[in-house]
Amino acid sequence: MEFRYDTRDLRFIIKEWLPTEEVFACDRFKNYFSVDDVDMYLNEGYKVARGIINPINVNGDRIGIKFEKGVATSPPGFKEAYKFLQENGWGSSAECVELEGGMPLILYKMIHEMNTAACPALTSYIKLTSGSANLIIRFGRKQDRELFVPKMVGGEWQGTMCITEPNAGSDIGDATSQAFPTDDPDIWMIKGTKMFITAGDLGICDNTIHMVLARPEGGTPGSAGLGLYIVPKIWVNPDGSLGEANDVTTVSVEHKMGLKAQATCMLSFGDNDRCRGIRVGPLPDAKGRSKGLAMMFHMMNESRIGTGHNANCQSAAAYYFASQFTTERIQGRPFGESPDAARVPIIKHEDVRRMLLDMKAHIEGIRAMIFRGFYWLDVQGNSSDKEKAKRCGEMAEVLTPLVKGYGSEASVGLIAEAIQVLGGVGYTQEYPIEQYLRDSKILSIWEGTTFIHGMDLVRRKMRMDGGAPFTAWMELIADFIEKNKNTAGLEKEMEKLANGLQCIETVRELYDCWYGNLDAKKHLIPLNAVNALFVCAQVQVAECLLEQAVIALKQLDGMAADHHDAAFYRGKVAAAKYYVNQVLPKAFMLTDLIKSEETSVLECPEEALVVR
Repeated sequence: MEFRYDTRDLRFIIKEWLPTEEVFACDRFKNYFSVDDVDMYLNEGYKVARGIINPINVNGDRIGIKFEKGVATSPPGFKEAYKFLQENGWGSSAECVELEGGMPLILYKMIHEMNTAACPALTSYIKLTSGSANLIIRFGRKQDRELFVPKMVGGEWQGTMCITEPNAGSDIGDATSQAFPTDDPDIWMIKGTKMFITAGDLGICDNTIHMVLARPEGGTPGSAGLGLYIVPKIWVNPDGSLGEANDVTTVSVEHKMGLKAQATCMLSFGDNDRCRGIRVGPLPDAKGRSKGLAMMFHMMNESRIGTGHNANCQSAAAYYFASQFTTERIQGRPFGESPDAARVPIIKHEDVRRMLLDMKAHIEGIRAMIFRGFYWLDVQGNSSDKEKAKRCGEMAEVLTPLVKGYGSEASVGLIAEAIQVLGGVGYTQEYPIEQYLRDSKILSIWEGTTFIHGMDLVRRKMRMDGGAPFTAWMELIADFIEKNKNTAGLEKEMEKLANGLQCIETVRELYDCWYGNLDAKKHLIPLNAVNALFVCAQVQVAECLLEQAVIALKQLDGMAADHHDAAFYRGKVAAAKYYVNQVLPKAFMLTDLIKSEETSVLECPEEALVVR
């Protein structure tokens, strides 16, 4: 089947829904971008996704990463595709902060989305290089920025994020990798093992720049004692030339369920006590505390939003393949028709239409939530209005666990639904959807499990700054409801959205109560965290869809039924109604479950949960 992507919805988001002009008017962008340019960028980006990126996807999955004699090799075409994106302005140079020519996120991420849908295994390499370069730009010394960033964003070198260790996954503070001082206070000797390192070794660039968390000698226990170091695979001389190997060894490549063309490695640093790292940020303080994790969180938060976005891209690609199939597959007759009636394309069948609208509503709603977050990040990073930038940054923080947690969890079910649309052939490799299902599952685990993001929501995002940012986020939803509650044709849906907002308030009140009575209630906080995340995310998605439906209704007013955009706008209204009436009630149910304080999970003996 031919790779296709819905650029019309992307255009709607950036040209009709978001206040794009505000972003494009920022000093960084005003001389380079305008709304008039959007179609050109999306058209060219779509050509790249279809013609250059998607053709490597299937063979990449079937050939996978090869690992022989300590060397990892990517499948054919990956090196060329990576370099094309980086060298032609479709990669890290467009995404990195402060670089001339960088794009607004609301525009760049649409291009990145199409490329990710075209080949999920490739674009994380771009994202990791962007994130690593951004860390060096933000926190590195001037000479580090000059030495590393140009070759990273230009495609000659790549970047990674090295956090996880064999005995320290989510508990980052238990990491045992160490850093030892040398005569130069900026150069440290690194020793330790990191695992599950995406792009740890893939043979497509001349050098790999690892951003490594390690505990400097004398560092305090826990996450506060971790420092951040730039650790090149090959040492870089002061003049930018490559020197000797830097004692970084690829131990193994993981054999994974999906993303088989993406190198996920175990790396060993300093086996021969010759691995050097460049310290990023200040020296440890008198108590042995470093700022390594705080700095790394900039890259981690970018990756968390990117992970939720990655998941939704794959859902969208699976949906678009499935929708094509429904117009081509002839099977069955309409319900209630004579056995002699003509067989019809399966899109004529009611349950197939239900599945298609379910996928459409989820994917477009989650996409809208994600791009609202990118808009807030654009304002935070580029607006001259510092107070508004601060508010938008706080809103983006609230949204991050919703994007990552709900986006990645929903993806698996949506892609499974796309397989269901195809029936038996969906379970075969004849069509690409089964690959998307395998590729997407890891995204609910990458950058923290869904529970971790649920806890981030209820422990931090609900409560930071006395709960003011979370309240401000809720007030945005309340303001929308108040202004649009009498919209003709959406009155019932607006009332349900108001009920959803009340669910969030109820959940917040419960958590305030539990935090105020920790001795008796502390177990309820983690027990209900994932459900709380889903309540908040489903309400936010519903609100985004209804915002878009209000715009669509205005566009439809007076539009001829056969207008080329009429079906698109009617689809927007239908998607919003479907999600609010069929999906949002799940938030009501989850709120009741949270209110019940049901504890059978804790009452069940551990021995009853384990088969021995």
